[in-house]
Amino acid sequence: MLDASEERKRLTALRDLKIMDSDPDLHLDAVCRMAAHLFDAPMAAVQLVDENRVWLKAKVGIEIDSLARQGAFCDLTIRGAGNTPLIIGDLARDARSARSPFVTGEPHARFYAGVPLALRSGLNLGTFCVMDRKPRTDLPARAIRQLQDLALIVEAHLRLYETRRASEMESGQRCAAEHALRASEQRFRLLAETTTDVIIWSDMDTTRRYVSPSVRTVLGYDPDALIGTKPLDFVHPDDVDAFRRVLDDLTGGRVDQASTCQRYRCKDGRWLPMEVSQSLARDPVTQRPTGYVTSLRDITERKAVEDALRVSEERLALALSSGSDGLWDWSVPTGEVELSEHWAAMLDYDASEVRHHIKSWNALIHPDDAERSRRAMLDHFEGRTPTFACEYRLRAKQGHYIWLLARGKVVSRDANGAPLRVVGTHFDITQRKRDEQRIAHLALHDPLTDLPNRTLFWERLDRALRDAGRNGTRFAVLACDLDRFKQVNDTLGHLAGDRLLRCIADRLRAAVRDGDTVARLGGDEFAVVLGPITHPGDASHLAARVIEAVNRPVDLGGHRVSVGASIGIALCSGGLDGNELFRRSDVALYKAKAAGRNTYRFHDSPMEAQGNSGHSRDSGDPGNVGDSLERDMRAAMKRGGFLLHYQPIVDLATGSITGFEALMRWQHPLKGAIPPSAFIPIAEETGLIISLGAWALKEACHEAASWPEPLKIAVNVSALQFQQISMEETVAHALAQSGLAPHRLELEITETILMQDAEAVGASIRRLRAQGVRIALDDFGTGYSSLSYLHRFSFDTVKIDRSFVAGMINPRTAAIVRAIVTLAVNLGARITAEGVETPEQRDFVRAEGCTEVQGYFFSPPLPPHDVLKLIRDGRPLVPG
Repeated sequence: MLDASEERKRLTALRDLKIMDSDPDLHLDAVCRMAAHLFDAPMAAVQLVDENRVWLKAKVGIEIDSLARQGAFCDLTIRGAGNTPLIIGDLARDARSARSPFVTGEPHARFYAGVPLALRSGLNLGTFCVMDRKPRTDLPARAIRQLQDLALIVEAHLRLYETRRASEMESGQRCAAEHALRASEQRFRLLAETTTDVIIWSDMDTTRRYVSPSVRTVLGYDPDALIGTKPLDFVHPDDVDAFRRVLDDLTGGRVDQASTCQRYRCKDGRWLPMEVSQSLARDPVTQRPTGYVTSLRDITERKAVEDALRVSEERLALALSSGSDGLWDWSVPTGEVELSEHWAAMLDYDASEVRHHIKSWNALIHPDDAERSRRAMLDHFEGRTPTFACEYRLRAKQGHYIWLLARGKVVSRDANGAPLRVVGTHFDITQRKRDEQRIAHLALHDPLTDLPNRTLFWERLDRALRDAGRNGTRFAVLACDLDRFKQVNDTLGHLAGDRLLRCIADRLRAAVRDGDTVARLGGDEFAVVLGPITHPGDASHLAARVIEAVNRPVDLGGHRVSVGASIGIALCSGGLDGNELFRRSDVALYKAKAAGRNTYRFHDSPMEAQGNSGHSRDSGDPGNVGDSLERDMRAAMKRGGFLLHYQPIVDLATGSITGFEALMRWQHPLKGAIPPSAFIPIAEETGLIISLGAWALKEACHEAASWPEPLKIAVNVSALQFQQISMEETVAHALAQSGLAPHRLELEITETILMQDAEAVGASIRRLRAQGVRIALDDFGTGYSSLSYLHRFSFDTVKIDRSFVAGMINPRTAAIVRAIVTLAVNLGARITAEGVETPEQRDFVRAEGCTEVQGYFFSPPLPPHDVLKLIRDGRPLVPG
């Protein structure tokens, strides 16, 4: 609470002001509306703090007129220094405000920013504030400065109240003095000689006959030195003519009183603004003028306040006129609407060209938006929404439509609650709408070819499955790879390859029917959803058209090139989901490639089973254990039977945990724990690894998002994932859904991935790293071209395979590890040793220069809840 003495002074000043429970002030209401608009806040108020209550002198968006002082945010704000803001980002979470009725009840405020309002004495009488029903995490310095500037405007108004109140009180004293002057010369002189104003008695020719002693304090003259002088000799030259006319009216008896402001010269040469009050004295019997009394008051401070107020009002007018919003003021009973010039200019009209009536406004609304706009306004009229807010299109003068965001609020109602007046703004959001449409299109289309991307392809495939099940129709999925495309890329460069892809995309669009979907899945991979069809021949005919279209030569800057197309076709049949249908088209695609390319093949389940009999996934019956395990995997994926454990990655220098590697686990309901070495190969062979890997990436990112910075998560990526799907899309989707920062995700890839198509994989790696994702080369040293890969690609981490750690006693193994570490360090990568299970192995990798380590010696893979316990424990994991 405030000091008791200060509080008494503050309450005395507030009561002397006589402003509590006074009539509304239009200027303060305008400042509140401006603040609400400027900060996009639903509530703003000028609040004055009495002994037990807070009274709202001006407000917007708040229904009540006053509230109890105890626990009010305003009471907290006035304890601060003048013009020092109090900002509470989340009122519900701040102990000072969480129990406030403004938070727990209407208007359910969650954000508050207020500035104290002080008089010249420095006493804080109240606050100027804005509030929101949503918490805000940050208020920029520029916005705080704007809030303080608006508070200065309000302070100027309060100080004007103070000045006017003082003037009223002093005016009463002056009248009493003049009455005493007429009653008694002695009483006049006594009063004149004790007042701080300069009192002067003058003859009708304006010659001064008496000057009070206060002239010494105010103007610096000796009173006797001014006897016999005239006022015009002391007035600023620019004010002489106006003051002479006032004196002529007074001495001519045409007025009995006059009040003016002039600049008077002080003895030291300064000019002071003075309030000059003059009263004519008449003979009580004849009523003839006998002289007049002049009161001079120094109004330097009041002039400064008035000048500040004028500047503030000019700023307010400038802000309203130069803002980007169109302003409107609607009289509901008459339909008349006052529109700002900017409102009309937004639609390319002159203000005179628009009839200021609600019917003219409604006639400009797009027909598709009219009913939605009417309902939004009706909801506000009937109290279902606190404000009117609606996005709709208005027709411009040239006939086109622009998108506007309309906001408004009923500011007055009649005795029955019917709206009388609504004020609001229009803001042009046409560009925002264009951007939203463009973003929505880019989210579902390939940026190079403008074909549907993988996301839209799967949506269309799911829709085709639903339509087929509902209508009993058939459709087909075609998977298409370009033949010899890599040669074009390698020979003519990526720009030529991009031009070729755009040309092929145009031909594919022309080959399919309206209603069919042709999509680019990544690289030179395309897919088509063809449906509905009546016969498999419909699919083969389309495949033939596509092959013929793709085969036509393409001119690439003077180079005529030809590519082919291999196509796999899968027909929709009952009981298949989208993943299985696409997998079948992919299997058929490989048949087409095996048949010599530039052809198409249908998926044939019996033939596929027969072909697989020579390389069963199990040593027994090919339809037995392997197929059973595949079926169990599919069932486990549907019911969420897979889970992730996380093995710590430890910094050898400090023993601290730098992150975790996500490792997949499967607890079979009948067979118990099945090792990854048993089910991962089946997942890769059947294509299940695509969806399983996407799930693992999403789940790992979600879990890691709950860990503290900067702990990372390492996720293994299979070769089939890089081959079959766009890793950039999958990674971006997982990061966006989890909120995990890209630099905290590390993708572990093997040399097998790099051996598929080094150019395409390298481009994908570069794009992933450009997003901030880290890339690790896993199981390094077990492939055929390990050292060349380190030179060709940029890796953040190199993981030494556990076989090197296990074989540390072999001098050749130690030499290889030493060479790997030296090369990786020179290329700027961290080195992680895997499979460390003994103190000797730990000492070996430390001596060879490895920076990170993981293995059972430090910790086994842990379930998520144990990971959180380990993180909270915070102890080092490097024993010894």
